[in-house]
Amino acid sequence: MPANRFVAIMTAMPLLDRLRREQRHLASLVTEEDAGGAAERIAGVDVAYDADRMYTAAVCVDAITLAVVEVAMATSAVSFPYIPTYLARREFPGIEAAVRRLSRKPDVLMVDGHGRLHPARFGVACDVGVRLDIPTIGVAKHPLAGRAMKPSGGDKATIPIALGGDTRGYAWVPPGAARPIFVSIGHRISLATALDLVRRTTQSRYPAPLALADRASKEMKRNEKREKGGKR
Repeated sequence: MPANRFVAIMTAMPLLDRLRREQRHLASLVTEEDAGGAAERIAGVDVAYDADRMYTAAVCVDAITLAVVEVAMATSAVSFPYIPTYLARREFPGIEAAVRRLSRKPDVLMVDGHGRLHPARFGVACDVGVRLDIPTIGVAKHPLAGRAMKPSGGDKATIPIALGGDTRGYAWVPPGAARPIFVSIGHRISLATALDLVRRTTQSRYPAPLALADRASKEMKRNEKREKGGKR
């Protein structure tokens, strides 16, 4: 290992220890109960990257029709490297900027990442929910923590994920998909409601708010690259 890389890793370790302690403290602030009231506007937020730039899109849809109600975007420099289990430190600034540009807070925000299914029980969806004081759901494409349990009843598409002896999320196979997505509580919502909203907003493979946000963030990145290319 090159000496400079070794020094960088050793320097980062105290910082990561501090961030983990912060995660565990903030995890105690997460509410796993429904905030109350009907969820009429559901938003999804996603981030695309290009080198040291991040492009964040928040797309709000009608909970019944899934029609797009509002789109907000934000572009900023990346200020923290990608380190597994510390995604919030990297993505929160962009997510906060995009969500705050919406004309009103959505009733529920879906975040592309884990919530309670995290080693510190405090993934990016929890971080966003606590810091913005908004009901959030974590929806991730890949597992991070926990152990799959036997599905209850005859629903083989929904597998409980246990972490620390408790069911902290579900691996759910959406219509038309071959692989599951991982649903967990972010903040101010129950696990049952989180799973129900993900199911209700998924027409094919991924919840509509997140699929639209993913498309919007990538399109924003492409547009900026084209604009930069045209100025040369």
